[in-house]
Amino acid sequence: MTRKTIIFSGIILILVGIGLWNFGFFNRFNYLTAKSDIENNSPHKILVGELMISPIEMDKVSRKYGFKNVGFGCVVSGTELNGIEIYNAEIDKYLTKKNGIDWKDKYQKEIDPLTELKQLEWKENFE
Repeated sequence: MTRKTIIFSGIILILVGIGLWNFGFFNRFNYLTAKSDIENNSPHKILVGELMISPIEMDKVSRKYGFKNVGFGCVVSGTELNGIEIYNAEIDKYLTKKNGIDWKDKYQKEIDPLTELKQLEWKENFE
């Protein structure tokens, strides 16, 4: 191999690595782990940010739709967020096939009363 070929190959490898890193492939949640979780029948929806109700409380409803919730937290890097978005998109495709097109609306209608109840409890405790 010539020196130019080695340098060119190295640059290509670095660019591919940066691309994979940018799309979250080196984080826990990404396209490949979504496919793996679907294959193992253990899909999760990753929740980012502060949550009004805990993922465990949400799981009481989400089990019916075939997934569990994971609270990731508030501090998320850009690459982690990219991986989570890709992961959740694949899980959404799977859940739409499994539960029908309108599953998200039905799920949200069941979660909203839990959130409202938690907001009322919070208000009563801090007023």
